[in-house]
Amino acid sequence: MKHSVEALLILLPILSSLFGPAVVRARSDAKSVAAHRIDTPLVIDGVLDESCWAEAEVATDFIDYRTERPAVEQTLVRIVYDDENIYVGFECLEPEPGKIVAFARKYDQEIRNEDRVEIRFDTFHDLRCAYVFAVNTLGTRYDARMGLFNYDESWGCDWTAACTVTEDRWFAEIAIPIGNLLFSKKDGVTWGCNFRRVEHGRQESGYWCYRNSQARYPREFGILAGLDLADVKLANRPAFETYLSSAYDINRGKNQLSTGLDMTMRLNSELTSALTLHPDYGQVEADPDTIELRDTERFLEERRTFFREGSELFDTPINIYYSRRLQEIDAGGKVTGQGRSWALGLIDVEGEIERDDLMQSGNYHVGRYIHNFGELSHVGAIWTTSLREDGSNIAGGMDSRVFFDSTTSLTTQVLGLTDSEGIDTDDVIDDSGYAVYTAVNGGTQPFWWRLEYRDISRGFRPDLGYVPRRDIRGPGSFLQYRRNLDDGPLKWLSVGSDIDLYEDNNHNTSLRDFTEWVGLCLRSEIELWYFRADRYHAPYENWSDRLRIEYNEDVDIWDSISFTAERGEYETEPYVEYSLEKPQRITDRLVTTLGGDYRHWTDRREDETTWLWRSVTQYNFTWNARLKFTAEQTSEGRHNLTTLYSWPIRRDIDVYLLWNDYETEEEDVSSIFLKLVYRF
Repeated sequence: MKHSVEALLILLPILSSLFGPAVVRARSDAKSVAAHRIDTPLVIDGVLDESCWAEAEVATDFIDYRTERPAVEQTLVRIVYDDENIYVGFECLEPEPGKIVAFARKYDQEIRNEDRVEIRFDTFHDLRCAYVFAVNTLGTRYDARMGLFNYDESWGCDWTAACTVTEDRWFAEIAIPIGNLLFSKKDGVTWGCNFRRVEHGRQESGYWCYRNSQARYPREFGILAGLDLADVKLANRPAFETYLSSAYDINRGKNQLSTGLDMTMRLNSELTSALTLHPDYGQVEADPDTIELRDTERFLEERRTFFREGSELFDTPINIYYSRRLQEIDAGGKVTGQGRSWALGLIDVEGEIERDDLMQSGNYHVGRYIHNFGELSHVGAIWTTSLREDGSNIAGGMDSRVFFDSTTSLTTQVLGLTDSEGIDTDDVIDDSGYAVYTAVNGGTQPFWWRLEYRDISRGFRPDLGYVPRRDIRGPGSFLQYRRNLDDGPLKWLSVGSDIDLYEDNNHNTSLRDFTEWVGLCLRSEIELWYFRADRYHAPYENWSDRLRIEYNEDVDIWDSISFTAERGEYETEPYVEYSLEKPQRITDRLVTTLGGDYRHWTDRREDETTWLWRSVTQYNFTWNARLKFTAEQTSEGRHNLTTLYSWPIRRDIDVYLLWNDYETEEEDVSSIFLKLVYRF
């Protein structure tokens, strides 16, 4: 490494002094706002003209995350509620509405790169978990759930939003059914809350309650007081979602029909249940292809309705539960919930998993319990049982996170495993295994850091888990310095390091990863990044140097471009690689993104290249339907051509029509797929 880590540690304080002393912002008191009770439901039209909005208390004085000073374009938020909904009204000052960035029109489509407002509700005020709701200026909704260890974008519920834009400001009017959330059904309730506004023209990201730069987490939220929720109406009857799909194989002239059913039912205000029969796997849109250089399994996101509610509960530093392991499911049941000091999740499934390249039928169970203690800390248990037709695999253990203050914590997890048939690793059989993880992390702007230790035995391979590396033990660290600058040629500067050092059961070094990077952004909106990676993955000495150039991504993603050049060596073979991505807005409703990767192996006797290109084009119709065309092709013979028409005909009916032509190493398929989803 030629002392690169030592050089980085020396460089950080020099850079800090060079660009001026960092201002350490003292943690301020939590802000508070009262919700105003109303008796008549509101019409959600994006116009805050009802009298109750004028009577409601105003939450304002947003602080910009980047500068840690009052935002230039301020935002005013008002909250009212009744026995069914909590309503939030945003008034966003915007003297240049022509610079607003907004394109997405489909629910839960990515709006991270668009002008938007966000609501974060900690409904038990436990300072640990939260619901996230966001909307862009077109009224496009996005929601998610924040858990102890992760951010679950698959979570969703039914809610309403509408927006209007005027000559000097824009408005968002939002109604969230309280009965769709987990909460305490009593009067005099206090919620944690925070509001955020992202404005790309000025590149401001303002929080209403900004106590420090961890404002997105529930422990730094403000307070929403005055909620009387004892009479909130809960839907006590089951809610169903069923689908009917028809897949016609053009090559074989065969048609396959499938159907399934999902049911959810609230047990009370703190618990919800779900049942599923032959659940839809959600593969209307295929997982994107890749030619990345990796020696571990790729992690794929969950898309099935059954697994979404409460999925954040099961995330831990070492994941012994990975829902994509459960493939062909016949039936399943689930109960999840949360209270002021506890959280619970239970899943039981009859179906199939893949083990040692064979599909295995059986019963599969996952359990999770969390108990909160102190102001911010918790202790939890997680367990999985895999009762396959040919044997069993049982894993479980404890985890905890103890906070020393609001920004510094100690995380620990200890797990054990037993397998009736034994885990085969390079012809060595282990009938048990263990895993241990501990980490101390913290930081606020401009420094962030983490020190960790990981010990995973050779035999620790839970049937239902995602554990990409086994037979490793050793330390790791993360350090980052990022400073936003008020003047001069640079807007911001970032320097960081990520290190992992592992040995195997025989005390031989099995992995040694050193990654360092430096990035800066010029006032002209050009970002320059340099990454240096030295990765010894036994027995190979891998390394790479990467230069990445981005233009205008923070201002308008649809008027940006990025280019990456990399050289290195992977498993003794040197290479050079180039990547390009160009998003483009053609009209207000038509956008396209063209990207590709090209890799040339420079030391092979025959000229050999590996490449992938991808084009994604989307058009949003005025009747709220969307047409999406995806084309992918690789030098390895894989290709994917997909045309997807999706149309939410009503709030309870969705229609998908898909033409798909793809080829992989295992399949060559040309098909037409029709799917109808009905909720009742």
